[in-house]
Amino acid sequence: VFDKTGTLTRGAPVIRDIHLNPDIRSFDQSQICAIAAALEMHSAHPLARAFGGVAPAPGLGEVEVLDNRGVSGTLDGLRWSIGSAAFVGMDVESQEDGATSVWLTNEDDWVARFEISDEMRPGAAETLAVLTGRGVRVVIASGDAGDVVKCIAKRLGVAQWHARQSPPMKMQRVQEWQERGQRVLMVGDGVNDAPVLAAADVSMTVTGAADLANSAADFILTGESLEGVTGVMDVARKARRVVRQNLSWAILYNAAALPLAVSGFLEPWMAALGMSLSSLLVVANSARLARTPTDGPRQPVAVAGAAPA
Repeated sequence: VFDKTGTLTRGAPVIRDIHLNPDIRSFDQSQICAIAAALEMHSAHPLARAFGGVAPAPGLGEVEVLDNRGVSGTLDGLRWSIGSAAFVGMDVESQEDGATSVWLTNEDDWVARFEISDEMRPGAAETLAVLTGRGVRVVIASGDAGDVVKCIAKRLGVAQWHARQSPPMKMQRVQEWQERGQRVLMVGDGVNDAPVLAAADVSMTVTGAADLANSAADFILTGESLEGVTGVMDVARKARRVVRQNLSWAILYNAAALPLAVSGFLEPWMAALGMSLSSLLVVANSARLARTPTDGPRQPVAVAGAAPA
């Protein structure tokens, strides 16, 4: 299960276009951008980063933040809101070519609509294609609007996607899959993803993720590419295979050596030497996991709380 903004995309959104309400002429574009920046500076959503280069308007007060929906505040006696169409009370939402519409309204009417787009994260398409090829069911669960998520899912070849997902809704979906006996790997990046990351069977965050999300994850992908997801799975499968080999050898060795030792056919020094050689064999077999794959360098990954590997 992948989050979209900041996970499948870079999380470095830019304002592609600004549409002002032609019926409102009290504010120019610079004022509108400053008000929007003042509101968005209180939001932890990745899309808020699109306003990071704009100087915020001073004097904003009575700020209210609703996770994954929007921000409200009072400025110069007017109550302003910025966020999704549903949050600001708009009946129509417009998305074009995968861009996300962020609406700015005041008490009177909508004032501006910002079209925000985000670049795809490196390795996203390749990683999802590899997972699908291995028989892993890939799902996108995002808080963004349906048209935007649908566009991203189509570009990545993902058949199952869910839009307008609040953190409790994501949590409920993961729990439903787990109740069916399915094991869930969750990949996210935001503060809102922390509960579902903790609830999943295995969880990963991407580079630039929020500290709270990192603390809830099992793995942190420290490289820009998502190819580390399949890299972690490859290492896990190899480790499981090596563990089974070592256990099989240990059972075989002890099943053969113990009866010989008890019957007196095996001298103590022979048993000690055999045990040492067995241990060396197990260590040498395990050391194969440290080899760098021949098809290229491994993506840097860190186990949460540990140094990058």
